Amino acid sequence: MSEFISVIFCRRCTSRYVDISQWSDEGNAILQCRSCGYREELKGFTLGRCRVSNVELQSARDTMAKKNKYEK
Repeated sequence: MSEFISVIFCRRCTSRYVDISQWSDEGNAILQCRSCGYREELKGFTLGRCRVSNVELQSARDTMAKKNKYEK
């Protein structure tokens, strides 16, 4: 079964419970992890939705970003 989702993961604790807690005066999203409390401003991007299968979603949960590297 496929679902439409938006996903942001916390790089500090790998939690998937990340929310936009507020917006800056410049219109940037302030993200906050509900698990560890880490906050960061997201500049120059917007959030969207995509359609993924449960297998693809689990793969995204299992993949962790590494500093100065990204998954292809």
